[in-house]
Amino acid sequence: MSMLSNGLSGLNASQIALNVVSNNVANSNVAGFTRLEASFSSRIDNGSGWLNAGNGAQVDSVRRITDDYLNNSLWRSTSSYGYNSAYSEYLMTTEQLVANENLSISAGLDGLFSAFNSAAVEPSSIAPRQLVISSSQALADRFNALSANLDIQRTQIGEQVDGMIANANTLFAEVSNLNGKIVEGIANGGNVSALQDQRDETVKQLSQLMEVDVTRQQDGSMTISMSGGQPLVLGTSHATLSSSGGSYQVNIAGQSFDFNGNIGGKMGGILSYSANVLDVTEASLNTIAQQFADDINNQLAAGQDINNPPGAGQPLFSYDPLDPAGSIRVAAGFEPEDLAFGAMGAGPGDNSNLNAVIALKNVHYDDYNAMTGKLAIESSQAIAEMNASKSISDNALAQRDSVSAVNLDEEAMSLMKYQQSYQANAKVVTAADQLFDTLLSMF
Repeated sequence: MSMLSNGLSGLNASQIALNVVSNNVANSNVAGFTRLEASFSSRIDNGSGWLNAGNGAQVDSVRRITDDYLNNSLWRSTSSYGYNSAYSEYLMTTEQLVANENLSISAGLDGLFSAFNSAAVEPSSIAPRQLVISSSQALADRFNALSANLDIQRTQIGEQVDGMIANANTLFAEVSNLNGKIVEGIANGGNVSALQDQRDETVKQLSQLMEVDVTRQQDGSMTISMSGGQPLVLGTSHATLSSSGGSYQVNIAGQSFDFNGNIGGKMGGILSYSANVLDVTEASLNTIAQQFADDINNQLAAGQDINNPPGAGQPLFSYDPLDPAGSIRVAAGFEPEDLAFGAMGAGPGDNSNLNAVIALKNVHYDDYNAMTGKLAIESSQAIAEMNASKSISDNALAQRDSVSAVNLDEEAMSLMKYQQSYQANAKVVTAADQLFDTLLSMF
């Protein structure tokens, strides 16, 4: 009967292997699916001696073909690419914004100083003075529009980060829920490979948002924390992220931990951009607007207008010190006669103070060009880093897939192998049955 038993064991083992292969093929297009492999062994001898030719084969387990190192590398590279892509996207937008011809402060300065130069020919004429005032307001409008666009970016960032926080909180809950199911399934001897695939895919989605450190526990659960050590998932417990007044916290088990752009991923890239680029650009723009307005106003204060009677120059620009770029404008009620182009005590045709105003031109060009040049260099570097991290991420995915993803050609070969094995074992069973019938016919 050992021949029949061996054949039946081979049939059963081949059937299990065929089921594994068919499951791999069926899931070949499922994101995050990890291929399975049947692990065979010989059945243990029952102690009947050397005359026993063996006890057949069995499938000991169906195991996931996975590599923790490759998974961790994929998650880290996914986080790095998420960070660089988000950072460079916003940075490139800002660079294009400040260089836009319709918003460029340099173009506004061109218009204003061109008007100043025209006025130098006939400093007492009203028409060129009116052009100076309208050009001044046009420049102020550019400051206002550029500042407003940066404010819009800040609003968009807040909304996007809030959305990412909500998404992250959902993913934390999913991992902790899967932890519970996996631990229970393993304890009951069940097959939890599909649950483990779901958990790995959830961690991958989470790694797009932030860099995570993953530790696998002996009971099958995962512990997840931020790169800075802040806990996110502990068994079936999970954290929640929150934001308040521009600060961000991790809340778990009654404890709160702060975090910022150092968390990596898309969320980290956006927060880093906000702190390192948007804040700096807004501050620079405000400084440029304030210094420009102060320099022009101070120089005009040193001259004489053409009012009757003549007086010291009045401020051409006004602004809110808390928001210079967003509030700069031509001072209310400012008239062409108020422009103090002449020196104190000089006649109405004098333009010596106007020449001093014109001499201020290069300083403010240099300030704005320095800001735009810095953004252009940083944007170029950020794009290069994004492309490099994209390549690394793609390679990490390819390496992970070379081990864990379904290869249909390999599965086709396995299908043929196990099919042939099944057919051969079926012949063994048939032969054993025929031999048994022959034996019975002898009596």
